[in-house]
Amino acid sequence: MKQHFITRFLVFFFSSILIIPSVLAQSAIKTTLVSGPGRDRSEGPAMVCDGEFATKWCVDSPRQMPYTIVLDAGQAASVVEYGLVTGDDTSSYTDRNPVAWRLSGSNDKETWTTLDDQKNNRSMPDEDFQECRFKPQSKGSYRYYRFDFFRVKGGTRIQLSEIFLYNTVQTPVETTFVSGSGSGSKEAQPQSRFGARTIQEGPEMVADGFLFSKWCIDEPSQMPYNVILDAGQPTPISEYRFYTGDDTHSYPERNPITWRVSGSNDKQNWTTLDEQKGNRRLRDENEQEYRFKPAQTGSFRYYRFDFIQMTAGTRLQLSEIKLFK
Repeated sequence: MKQHFITRFLVFFFSSILIIPSVLAQSAIKTTLVSGPGRDRSEGPAMVCDGEFATKWCVDSPRQMPYTIVLDAGQAASVVEYGLVTGDDTSSYTDRNPVAWRLSGSNDKETWTTLDDQKNNRSMPDEDFQECRFKPQSKGSYRYYRFDFFRVKGGTRIQLSEIFLYNTVQTPVETTFVSGSGSGSKEAQPQSRFGARTIQEGPEMVADGFLFSKWCIDEPSQMPYNVILDAGQPTPISEYRFYTGDDTHSYPERNPITWRVSGSNDKQNWTTLDEQKGNRRLRDENEQEYRFKPAQTGSFRYYRFDFIQMTAGTRLQLSEIKLFK
C-alpha cells in the first residue's frame, strides 16, 4: 500500500511539472473558493483554484446537481476567456468531463448575470491535464463568478483539475517562414482522371496557417531538424504552440519530445529561450494544440526551433508552430 501511494504521488508530481508550461503560459486572475459541493479534502471544490494540477475536484452526488462552484476574484474583473482543465486520470475515466454548464457573474452573490451557456459542448478531450478555453457570450465586470454544471459526459460524477479566469487574450504573432530542414514534397497516388497530385510537406507548412497541411521529414543526416520563423520585427513572446499532424493518431512516433527554442535579431547570434528534454506532452491525436511558456524572454525578430529527438525513430511531423505575445 505504501509503495502504491509513493508511485501514485510521483506520477502526479511529474505530471504537474509537464503540464505547467502549457497551462501557466498565460497569467490567470487569482481566485479563491466561495462555495461548492463535495467534502473530500483531497478532491473537494477548493482544488479547482489551488494552482496545483496534481489535485482535482471530484464529486458524485446526484441530489446536488447541478453542481455549483462560486469563485471570488477579489475585486470586480472582466473575464474575456475562461479555462476548464481535465483531471489527472480523465484518459481512464472518460465520462467525467462536463458537457452542459452555465457561467454567471455577480458583485453581491445574490443577483447573477448569465455570461455563457453551454448546452452540449463535448470539446473537452479524454486526456489528462488538458485545458480547454471558452469565450463568454457576454461580458461585464464582476467580483464573483459562478459555474453551474448541469450534465457530464456520462453518469453523474464530475471532475476538474482547475478552473481559470482570464482578463486578457493572448495576441498571435504574425510570422513568415525563413528556412528549415527538408525538401518537403511527396508524390501521391493518382486519385482521379486528373492524375496524381503533389502534396507539400516542407518546413514552410508550419507557418502557412492551415492545420490540414504539415511539415514531415525523415532525414537522419540533417538532425537536429530546425525551422526559423520571422516575426517581422523584434517581438517578445510569452508562449509558443505546437500542433500535431493530420495523421498523428496513426503514426504516434512522430511527435517531438526534445527540442530547443532560440531567438535572434541577425540570424547569426542566437539566445536560448527554452529547452525541453524528454517532454512527452504531445499526445497521439490529430491536429491538437499544445502550449508552452519559454523559460527565458527577450525581444527578437527571428525564432528558431531545433528538434533533437522524436517519440521514436527519426521522422518528425508538425502541422503548425505559432508564437504569441
